[in-house]
Amino acid sequence: MSTHNLTSAGLSDSASHSSPYAATAQASLLWKVADLFLQYNGPQLAAYVVLVVAAFQWFLIFASHYVLQKRYVTKRPFADRPPSDYPPVSIIRPLKGVDRHMRRTLESSFSQQYPGPFEIVFAVEDPSDPAIAVVNELIQRYPKVPARVLVGRDNVGINPKVNNMVKAFAQAQNDLLWICDSNVYTDCGTLRRSVDLMLDDRRVGVVHHVVFSESPDTIGAMLDNAFLATNHCRMYLAINAVGVASCLMGKSNLYYKSALDRVGGLASFGQYLAEDNMIGQALWHSGWKHAMTGDLARQPTDIDSFAEYCRRRIRWVRVRKYNVTAATLYEPFTESIVLGLLTAWALRHLYAFDMTTSFATFFLCWFAMDMLFFYRINSRSPPSWLWFVFSWLCREVLALPLWTAAIVGNTVVWRGQKFKLHINGTVETLK
Repeated sequence: MSTHNLTSAGLSDSASHSSPYAATAQASLLWKVADLFLQYNGPQLAAYVVLVVAAFQWFLIFASHYVLQKRYVTKRPFADRPPSDYPPVSIIRPLKGVDRHMRRTLESSFSQQYPGPFEIVFAVEDPSDPAIAVVNELIQRYPKVPARVLVGRDNVGINPKVNNMVKAFAQAQNDLLWICDSNVYTDCGTLRRSVDLMLDDRRVGVVHHVVFSESPDTIGAMLDNAFLATNHCRMYLAINAVGVASCLMGKSNLYYKSALDRVGGLASFGQYLAEDNMIGQALWHSGWKHAMTGDLARQPTDIDSFAEYCRRRIRWVRVRKYNVTAATLYEPFTESIVLGLLTAWALRHLYAFDMTTSFATFFLCWFAMDMLFFYRINSRSPPSWLWFVFSWLCREVLALPLWTAAIVGNTVVWRGQKFKLHINGTVETLK
């Protein structure tokens, strides 16, 4: 990894060669000014900053509910265009082992109601992988859908998903690609609605779908379900609605193959663990807009234990801190307990409000908005409201400890392999 020169080019020679006594005097003066500022203005200013952050966070909550109503509760109808207007699509689905409900998740690709032609390309590394049998069964069931399995591995980086998909990317017959993980189920109209967005606005280079966890049956899976179905989903919709930066996950994304080639090709992102985020940023900075349909990338939860949930949350926060550092550092202020306590303190400091009452009101309103969000985006109640509320409370309590554990480390374990994270977003394999 290259070493960057941290010396500012704007420093003059006289400043860089100034007397150590002068530098000490300047530092002492700055310290006195800072001390006076904190003594007389610091707490009050901090309280106002907290209220601004809280107001912004509530704005994002209401923005997410607005997007939810406009896009997910009220589904976008199909565009009225002839079938000949729809370009051919290559659906790429990487495989490794048999996921939960795998037949259902993979079958959702075969059953897409898309007016134009499409092919499905399955990518797997090991010729003895049991997922191949599931795919072959589906290929026989849907003989009219062009589908094939590519076996082999290209070592273009440390990311096993990218290594697995490179062959499918190279052999895909169409420019429009839908990369969809093997454990994701989508509605039969997802592809058509996604392509409609790209045809409506030629500047759209990525269409992505928010991940929604379902079918939890362990405490770890319930915690993951509570996180993905409320905090993550809500923030995902709000940030994409504001549209100030790239924000996407790689569970279910449509790209132009030619656009990916212009930013280095899929293989060039094999050096990152969070290749989806890096692809999104590369396309964003190249001028391509991101768009979302009202479809969910439904993922049957596959977390078997409480410990596995903790490890997964720590791993992905730790990966994100080098890819989207500012957003990761801001993350605690998007959580109900941290922001609720800070808001209660600010209201007491500025307006002499009772802290307990302020925090309880804040927390209960947050809870109510999350429960309403889950019910409306899922279109049905959870199997047990009692267990869902319990999982939500546990997840809120765990958020800050898990974030702290993620921030202080720089190694992760993924699929049995240990990696060291570098500040530029790349990783290296450890023995």
